[in-house]
Amino acid sequence: METWSRRDQYRYFSAMQWPYWSLNSEVDVTRARGFMKQHGVPSYLGMIYLVTKAANAIPELRLRIQDGEVCEHETVHPSFTLLAHDGELRFCAARYTDDPNAFLARTREQSERIKRADAPLLTATAQDVLYLSCLPWVHFTSVSHPMPLAPQDAIPRIVWGRFEPRGAGVVLAVNLHLHHGLADGLHASRFMLGLEELCADPEKGFAGLAPQG
Repeated sequence: METWSRRDQYRYFSAMQWPYWSLNSEVDVTRARGFMKQHGVPSYLGMIYLVTKAANAIPELRLRIQDGEVCEHETVHPSFTLLAHDGELRFCAARYTDDPNAFLARTREQSERIKRADAPLLTATAQDVLYLSCLPWVHFTSVSHPMPLAPQDAIPRIVWGRFEPRGAGVVLAVNLHLHHGLADGLHASRFMLGLEELCADPEKGFAGLAPQG
């Protein structure tokens, strides 16, 4: 901690009752959406892959607070919401890998298993995760999140909305919610720009993808 360049910012913001902040941005997903349709990739799972890939490229989004200490995970994985067949909310945890074929196959299978569960599975997760969700019904301009304060929770929350027509293209509203002691506007902006780059060049974003059945 004493040699960490952000130690002063971390101590300053961690002393606050509410050390969290959010950034909302619109991301052009025109090419990514077309690519996913062409290759048979479910749009929700496809966006989970791209969002997780963009987040893993930002070290500050892999920082967590565990037992009062700041640690960095080599890789973080998506823990995302699902609407089950009975209309109830579920949480589904997946393991991230750069290989889109392996990730999409495993995550689709896990999602279907969770959807068929008899009871809502709202369980605590590990720290090496991202909390992801989608509001496919609305195009929003702001999102708030329930957060525990004791102990403070440093897991980023990322939410996106429906595919919104914009001129000849399509945009997504994306919300990123962070602990300010671990990440500033620079890091949040790098995430948004990285996600935008992956969506603008889906051949790179989904590098190695085989057509999905």
